[in-house]
Amino acid sequence: MRIDNPTKEEVKQFFDNLDNYLDKNYKVEYVKYLDLGVKTVKVICYSQDFIHLVEKQLNYVLRDNAEKYDAVLKIWNEKNIEMLPSKIVDKLNPAKNIKLRVKMLVNKIKGLDLWVFDDNYSKINPIISNNLWNGIFSAQNEDTKTYYYGVKDLNPEEIIKEGHLFVQHLNRILKAPNTNMVHGACVGLNDNGVLFCARGQRGKSTLVVLSMIDGFEYVSDDYLTLEKENDKLYAHPIYSIITLSPRMYNELFDKLKDSRFLFNNARKDKYVLSIANFHDRFKKKYPIKFCMFPEIVSDKEPSITECGKDEKGRAIVQIIQSTVCQMQDINNPKVIEKLFNMVKDFKFYKINLCNDINKNTQFLKEFLKNFQTVDKSEYNSGRYLTDITFDITNILDTKTFTIYTMNKLATAVYENLKQGISKENILSAMGTIKDMPLKIMTEVDELIDFLNELGFLNDIKPVDKKAYINPEFAQENNCKISVLRYDEDKTLELIK
Repeated sequence: MRIDNPTKEEVKQFFDNLDNYLDKNYKVEYVKYLDLGVKTVKVICYSQDFIHLVEKQLNYVLRDNAEKYDAVLKIWNEKNIEMLPSKIVDKLNPAKNIKLRVKMLVNKIKGLDLWVFDDNYSKINPIISNNLWNGIFSAQNEDTKTYYYGVKDLNPEEIIKEGHLFVQHLNRILKAPNTNMVHGACVGLNDNGVLFCARGQRGKSTLVVLSMIDGFEYVSDDYLTLEKENDKLYAHPIYSIITLSPRMYNELFDKLKDSRFLFNNARKDKYVLSIANFHDRFKKKYPIKFCMFPEIVSDKEPSITECGKDEKGRAIVQIIQSTVCQMQDINNPKVIEKLFNMVKDFKFYKINLCNDINKNTQFLKEFLKNFQTVDKSEYNSGRYLTDITFDITNILDTKTFTIYTMNKLATAVYENLKQGISKENILSAMGTIKDMPLKIMTEVDELIDFLNELGFLNDIKPVDKKAYINPEFAQENNCKISVLRYDEDKTLELIK
């Protein structure tokens, strides 16, 4: 059930009902505090089984006491998540709503989803959600800065499948005009911090983890807090865990020493390890001196070069788009603008990573040892920043702070157009692909109009060359060209 824009009195009643339900059905098992550098969170745990997850993932920032705190996070193991909405919203209580009870009996409904939206908070993200599909209840009372996280299945593999523990709530709590959680990585030497700007599977985590093992100062390999103070940028650690692919775990096994294997995620493509044994390497409020864009190459030796404006644009798109996707903020232009302004004037370097991971780390170490503080680099990459990774195009509009995403089939057409290949040759290639519909001609025209509007096809010289469209991309995208624009109040499909 969806409830839109309830009154303030109704919202207050929802949260009062939720607090009463917790107090009546659970007892407080555990109270701790998370020192996140820029904010402190009081954690109230109502379930014993949750305690070990908190202590393993957030060990470094966990405190027994705090003089003050900025937010409260209530967590518990909710075994009866199917009927939790009936405890919060009176009209969803079958005992009080005969029509609902009859409907549930007739349709054999055993549980209730719930989404409560308040436009004063967000038109995209609910303030209360009860999701039967993943078995998670989540809510945030922005008036009292109290956040709620109830989970049906506390098996650690299921928890990590949803990402790092509480990552969505910590992101909401950490938001401020000069701070934000970021999906990025940070290490350094002698207070020369490097912020790695890249989405997953780009070699970032392996490089950062091996650097930590080899004596670098460490903040994070995955999630961190960025804090802007005037023209300075600082990174704060959050989690005491790392995630590695099974292959990287085996390759680094001897160097990880007493790092404790915790569990794999439900997809079994990541191993989660505690790195509490490396807490002496962790750094709080660590100064960022420049940004780095990792790229895996076939070269025998690693190299580092200063990014040109296009490469810098790619790096900025990757760290922003990856962050807002992970944090469910892709429809939030204010967050996108804040992240952009945090990094846009920094120097960006590209590190080309070879197959020898030890060479990569040693090369980075030598670079940092000889690093001289550099002046900031004034932003000059233009209005539209573009990144194509894993055959998907993401575009950042630095005027409206809107993100556009083109699917694989649209990206394939775009890359042919960039080479100067004619629309007719592209359509000819697409016509050879099984199940390609006739309406694809209209979709290609709409894509070209979109690209022309952004100026992406200006000054391209035509070439007499056959087009190539990967048929796997077409099948994966159901032979449909898609361009999405993530507006503040909705996600708009530009090609119908």
